[in-house]
Amino acid sequence: MRIRILVAGLIVGLGSFGGVTAMAASTSTLATPYRESQLSNLKNVKQVSGSKTVTLDLVLNSRNSAELTKTAYAVNTSGNKQFKSYLTPKQFRQKFGQSTTTTKRLAKYFKAHKFKVTTFNDGLIMQIKGSTAAVNKTFATKLKTASYHGKKIQFSKQTPKLPTNVAKPIKAVVGITNLVKMSSLADTTSTSSDGPTSDGAPQNFLKQYDATNLGNQGKGETIGIISFSKVNKSDITHFWSEEGISSSANRISVKSTGGMDVWGNVDPGNEETSLDVEQAGAIAPKANVRVYTASLSDVGWLNAFATAFGENKASSLSLSWGLSEGVLASLNKYNLITPLYGSIMNTLLAQGAVQGVSTFAATGDTGAYGEELDKNGDTSEGIYANFPANNPWVTATGGTTLPVSGTLANGVKVNISKERTWGGDALFGAYFQDENFFKKNSDLMDTLQSGSGGGISTLYATPQYQKGVSGVNTYNARQYLTASGLPRSNPSLITGKASGRNYPDVVANADPITGYDEYTSTDGWETTGGTSVVAPQFAAMAAVINSNRSKRMGLWNPQLYALAQTSKSPFTKLDSDTDNGNLFYVGQPGKTYNQAAGLGTLDFDQLAKVFK
Repeated sequence: MRIRILVAGLIVGLGSFGGVTAMAASTSTLATPYRESQLSNLKNVKQVSGSKTVTLDLVLNSRNSAELTKTAYAVNTSGNKQFKSYLTPKQFRQKFGQSTTTTKRLAKYFKAHKFKVTTFNDGLIMQIKGSTAAVNKTFATKLKTASYHGKKIQFSKQTPKLPTNVAKPIKAVVGITNLVKMSSLADTTSTSSDGPTSDGAPQNFLKQYDATNLGNQGKGETIGIISFSKVNKSDITHFWSEEGISSSANRISVKSTGGMDVWGNVDPGNEETSLDVEQAGAIAPKANVRVYTASLSDVGWLNAFATAFGENKASSLSLSWGLSEGVLASLNKYNLITPLYGSIMNTLLAQGAVQGVSTFAATGDTGAYGEELDKNGDTSEGIYANFPANNPWVTATGGTTLPVSGTLANGVKVNISKERTWGGDALFGAYFQDENFFKKNSDLMDTLQSGSGGGISTLYATPQYQKGVSGVNTYNARQYLTASGLPRSNPSLITGKASGRNYPDVVANADPITGYDEYTSTDGWETTGGTSVVAPQFAAMAAVINSNRSKRMGLWNPQLYALAQTSKSPFTKLDSDTDNGNLFYVGQPGKTYNQAAGLGTLDFDQLAKVFK
């Protein structure tokens, strides 16, 4: 079952203006909050209680932005004189964050306005927490709530304002408004059992991808997990124990990173967190796992990454949540979110790369498709990339299907003879033999419409490490689904060109049909798939490899793309343009890269040998 959540906290940009007086106000010039005149079908509009606590993030301007990009590439590119010269959080702030003098001045101002202030040590994020009355008075807003197409939203008709001298170092304020559609990327089948199965053991990942001879098993390393839900340690340790893994709860630590869940648009469960920690801890059984829990909001997302990178304890980090570029584009179009959203996260993720943290993000489970919103809040689907897997400073992890054969309940046989990109078209042959059987089973229909996320970003440009790689910015595709989302028989090959960040970078088994064990006390044992399984598995492999060397691997991508073009390549390419699609993109035969399977699957033993 795919989980879809509406999340809180849109970002409002702040600019500074000339003409300085003590009371001069800087207003938003980059985006506006929700306005009653711009939204239709608002119901039950109410003023937010003046005593209600509101949490906001102040996103500060980074210093030397161009130098940040250069440094992130330099410390992660073999042969560069800065290679592996990672910065500490303190050094990062000194070069790229705001000074302590500036943050102390801001803290003094907001404390005087009755806010509790927390400054993150990167000098880029400050969290302020206060009453609605304090927010309205300080920012000249009037916070309201309303029902918007069945979802509660918070908004202000007024644009936030601050005195010019206060606003000058502030890039954006996050949390004034809320309505962002974000999804967890777990994809669980209805298959369940009384205990773990040999077919779903996470250790199968190690065998499948040649990761059995690396030693140390993550000893001395910490894997970071970004989570928007609860952490149930007893579920996780029960899973590890039943799977024959070291089950000590002492391996798990939890860091709450602040923020707030707004108006009930929250994930009440803990399935995604359990899945991520279970998989990571099983793949790297001697590593510790630190979970950065955050509110299900933009404020929470920023705080989670800022905390993880600020601590710098985790040498690798995993995120299993995503947001469609189509949604971002819609919110920008209707002036509901600042266009700075992508650049703010880009700066944060670049910080991780500069510090040598290997960050992995799941690419999504709806193939090349993502959602967009219209002005009424209704959704439709199109070919859209997934954020933040589309970011150049993360390694985007997509999915495959392993060889499998069997018979469905209606007697139709299914045979997948070799590993391929995960896509619902693998079952199209069975569908066309008995369409009614599939249409009567919603889980099977969901399977036909599922696949590994991948494509070409319109938000981020082609990164340096992808330029000149064959297959990047060219594509093969097949329109596997009709406009109504039903399978199309024998779709013709489409070729084309585009420009942007191409993703995924790597793939591994993610199809629920060939998936992995998961345990929660709520649902018991289940077989789980989704690219959200792959992200923590790769973060765990980074910890395993790091435990055998003195310097962190850092951002994988520059070396991955370079190695893929050599005779020592650790990749097995999945480049066929038939039986190898993610519902749209397929392979590009003979080329190094394609948007369905990225560079391919990895031989981790070989990767550890050739990765510098």
